[in-house]
Amino acid sequence: MTSVIETDVLIIGAGPSGLMAANELQKRDVDFICLEKRAGPSELSKALGIQARTIEMFELLGIHKSFLKKGYPGPGAKLHLGGEKPSLVELYHIKSRYPYLFIIPQSQTETILEDHLQTSGGKVEREHEVVEVIQSDRGVYVSAVHEGELKKYFSKYLIACDGAHSKVREDLGVDFIGEDEGLTFFLGDVDIPDLNEIYIDMTLNDRGAVAFFPYGDGSYRVVGMGRAKQGLPHQDDLSLKELQESMNTILKLSYEVENPTWLTYFGTAHRQVPNYRSGRVFFIGDAAHIHNPLGGQGMNLGLQDAANLGWKLDAVLKGFADDAFLNSYHEERSPIGKEILKETSAMLKVINLVGIGGEIRNWTGKAALTQSWIEGIIANRLSHVENEYNKTERNKKLRNSSLKRGALQAGKRVPDHLLFFDGTNDERLYPLIEKHGYLCFIYIDAQNQDLIDYAYSFSEKVKEKYQNLLKIFLVAKGGTIRTDGDELPIIYDVHRDLKKELGMDKGHTLVIRPDGHVAFHETSTDPETMMDKLNQFFR
Repeated sequence: MTSVIETDVLIIGAGPSGLMAANELQKRDVDFICLEKRAGPSELSKALGIQARTIEMFELLGIHKSFLKKGYPGPGAKLHLGGEKPSLVELYHIKSRYPYLFIIPQSQTETILEDHLQTSGGKVEREHEVVEVIQSDRGVYVSAVHEGELKKYFSKYLIACDGAHSKVREDLGVDFIGEDEGLTFFLGDVDIPDLNEIYIDMTLNDRGAVAFFPYGDGSYRVVGMGRAKQGLPHQDDLSLKELQESMNTILKLSYEVENPTWLTYFGTAHRQVPNYRSGRVFFIGDAAHIHNPLGGQGMNLGLQDAANLGWKLDAVLKGFADDAFLNSYHEERSPIGKEILKETSAMLKVINLVGIGGEIRNWTGKAALTQSWIEGIIANRLSHVENEYNKTERNKKLRNSSLKRGALQAGKRVPDHLLFFDGTNDERLYPLIEKHGYLCFIYIDAQNQDLIDYAYSFSEKVKEKYQNLLKIFLVAKGGTIRTDGDELPIIYDVHRDLKKELGMDKGHTLVIRPDGHVAFHETSTDPETMMDKLNQFFR
């Protein structure tokens, strides 16, 4: 009889989303097993753009520097919307420490994530093909074949990261709602000797669309759609000659392409599961949502799905949160996925306009992009820094109506800021989140014994129930702060960022989640009331 291998969490799939989920769990010492059908990371470039919010997630995981060494910051895009002079979309407007689209092939993304996982003590069980998934009230049973041997697994929870054709989704009978978009694109990773470009360069006209994405090694990704080749029988294989012919047809002044490393045709669709949670199974990445590649959104969505789910599973498995707390994964991530499916589908319809519609698109597009504030809106939207969770019902219940307008409330993203400790050990906010996970700032303003007493009382109550889950800091504007204990470190809000940007004031308590979003922001200084709020957050 085959013995059953048990674990807390099974991850099915080791693409970017699965590897991100594995790293999130490994960081928190969660017992997991990651199964992957492939023998090694992808050797194809596939997705190549990492958005600002994703790099922030990498920083919270402690892995961003490994990425920044391998790729390069893309400054923006040139859009040829009729006429000779292109319109620019500059990305320096993005409100992040990473105001760019970071260019790195997916193959390197997977390698970096897996290397980090191995360095921290985790691993991927490769060449394991999942053949059956059965869910019960207790957990999930999975059968997989490895080197001809059938292996059986049982886990309390399962994360399905097994792509657009998910076996997990299929076996559980979960719908994948949406439709094919009916267009065929060409894609080539090639050398273009006569092109020297640091911007994404895109041309739209009645003959089709072509976009060039520069790689760090001097080669280019070419993606496009020729209108003359729509409606033909589907095929995957693309020759270099066909790529050249399509470019020559669409572009007024074309380029010679050579030395291909990847050539393919592909179609697009937009689909999404109705609920990102099915019992004890969670869908992330392409297993949860797919859409066309416009705007470089897809892989980023999956990586951020994993960043949202990992710490929540940890909280439940350690007994700090109720199982119902995991419903917040769907509640927070599904609306963002739905909105991006809607946006990318709309973008594709705009690109596909011809005749008078295409002329109107070109005219309005060029007029709009002369305004830097519109550039800013586009750049921040594409970067995912505006993907926030404050509109979910769960987070609305955690709001405090007495806070001033503009103060960060439950679900809002917390921007990174420089924090002043003593002038020699100053630190930015995100490395503190990476180090401690949950942060709590209590704004005492100056030497105020009542607030200091409240902070220490609240700290003791937190330790009684949640152990060392929450790292508490006192925040003052300046001066010399004296306390009876030394376990609560003091931050000096000398830049007034916590006051002006986060909306904190004397007597406020702000709790920040491990993913850099606000858990809640309160004005009460009663320890019991604050414990009720913390308990409410984890329900």
